[in-house]
Amino acid sequence: MTKLQTLNSFKSLAYEDFKVGQKLELGTHQLGRDEIIEFAKEWDPMPFHIDEKAGEESPHGGLIASGSHLIAIRIKLIQSDGINPYVIAAMGWDEVRFLRPGRPDDLLTLISECLEKRSSKSKPDRGIVRSSYELINQNSETTMSMTDTLLVRKRGN
Repeated sequence: MTKLQTLNSFKSLAYEDFKVGQKLELGTHQLGRDEIIEFAKEWDPMPFHIDEKAGEESPHGGLIASGSHLIAIRIKLIQSDGINPYVIAAMGWDEVRFLRPGRPDDLLTLISECLEKRSSKSKPDRGIVRSSYELINQNSETTMSMTDTLLVRKRGN
């Protein structure tokens, strides 16, 4: 198993910096009750996202974060130190899974692993990087997982 590295900043990773098999810890986020409710009121107002009583009466047994909220937290943690100028575009997300609810007071840690990379066949100044991401709670349980494919510039281009 590859050793987990804590990354000071995702914003400086060029294509060459991604290493297949490398695992990175990209940051943590404390999920708050009010944050869950406010996000859901705006973007996903299901009763178990915005009302504690409805959450308790639901199969979830309490208030839970929207899946869209978990994805937004992932993006926030990736970009918490700034936008990576080497990333040209996200090419797609695959295998998005919500495996366990995000609950108030969960401490979520984002872990990334580079799965594969290849140089672009048509544009030699860039490459394609495919990585897995997991949001892990304080009990080492995965709340969300997904793969992400990025188009990334090479250094000096």
